[in-house]
Amino acid sequence: MHPNTERIHEIEARRAALLAEAQNPDTTTERLQEISEEARGLNEELAQLETRNSLAGQLAPHTTPAAPAASEGRGTITSGGVFERRAHEFARSGHMTTPLFDRSGNEHRSLLVSSGKLATPTAVLNEVGALPAGTSGILEDVHVIDATGTGAYEVPYKKTDAKAADHTEGEKYAGTGPTFDKVTISPVDWGVLDSVGNQVSKMTPVAYANEVQVSAVQALYAEAEHKILTALSTSDLLEKRADVAIDANYLRNVVLGFKPVKGKGPCVLYVGREDLAAIGAVRGTSEKKPLYEITFDNEENTAGIIKEGGMASRFRICDDLEAGTQYYGQPRNIKLPIWGDYEIKTDEGGHYFDEGLMGIRANVTAGSALGAWHGMQQIKQAGE
Repeated sequence: MHPNTERIHEIEARRAALLAEAQNPDTTTERLQEISEEARGLNEELAQLETRNSLAGQLAPHTTPAAPAASEGRGTITSGGVFERRAHEFARSGHMTTPLFDRSGNEHRSLLVSSGKLATPTAVLNEVGALPAGTSGILEDVHVIDATGTGAYEVPYKKTDAKAADHTEGEKYAGTGPTFDKVTISPVDWGVLDSVGNQVSKMTPVAYANEVQVSAVQALYAEAEHKILTALSTSDLLEKRADVAIDANYLRNVVLGFKPVKGKGPCVLYVGREDLAAIGAVRGTSEKKPLYEITFDNEENTAGIIKEGGMASRFRICDDLEAGTQYYGQPRNIKLPIWGDYEIKTDEGGHYFDEGLMGIRANVTAGSALGAWHGMQQIKQAGE
């Protein structure tokens, strides 16, 4: 038995208890946030423990039989491993389903995006592969919810805060309590259709499964981003601001013009490439140097920090956004419930056969909505 096995069992037991509590309809929003934070810490610890156990097996002397990698069920491609068996089955049947939660408890979004969770252990990367550049990473920011087994998903939110008022003895108190409302998110099947050259089917089963899944997931990711932004733009909870010029006061106006919701995480500016270029082109009045310092912090140059004086904001490029429109706020206020697994199928018949292609269909049942009053802002320039 690996020395970390006992702790792994403890973590899995605790995660099971948290899952049961999260599925209780009486659990408050505040408690759900606490559960999410605790689960994230447990998942990180579990990934580290499993990586140590896996390395212990790999580095053991050849005379001592290596114990099976604890992370085998999460995509390790060792001989006879779970992923290799799945890859062979996918090559044979052209059908694959991916669980919403993997053994470590990583959320479905961890299978859709290239995020930090996919980096540990490295073997997990083999199950999806590196997504091509060009994705904005908005799925890394929104609140992904496992809605499996439910119907429409309801998100309660506070519409107004309580207000106190002066009181005269003998008269009724005039202060008012808070008001609440809810957003209902109905499940919708999101499907995408892609194609690749059928030469990929001549690869080894593992490489073939990886190539097909990468292509499908990239398309699914792009569609999910589009759906999220569409739901955001049409939300009645969205705060709209017009005539916010991209000038020397832009960052100050955006950051200080938003009132964050307590406990909902950091703010992010979602901006198109053309508008980001316009922000970078703003010059100072004296030295005529660029006023804003824009620093990318990922390899794809799709995310980073904008600074000006003592003001700063994280940003992500969204190619779906039209010039003259940006969004700013706390993306954790954007809810993305997902009902069950996403599924990938392939087809080499019909017109695909005539054109020497392989059709790839991926679909997932999900929905999206803004779940907090003025939890995000829509920023527009004059004339837009």
